[in-house]
Amino acid sequence: SLDLSANFLFNERFEIGGTYRVDDSFGAMVNFAITPSLRIGYAYDSIISEIKTTAPSSHEIILLFDVNFAKKVSRSPRFF
Repeated sequence: SLDLSANFLFNERFEIGGTYRVDDSFGAMVNFAITPSLRIGYAYDSIISEIKTTAPSSHEIILLFDVNFAKKVSRSPRFF
């Protein structure tokens, strides 16, 4: 199968995107940054292949957390 997808970020706060799987499904998503480390969003997927009789579509609520751990950097004596 072949998947095509794209996401676009506007002003580091609002994101919109879409996806298409050839002869199988399509979907869309949006999310919004509440804080720099917390985003909330919504996604929708729809099946267009013959499997749609058992699972025609789905709705999802998205919570994205960015966790910034301190990076340990070791300096090499060769580089200063």
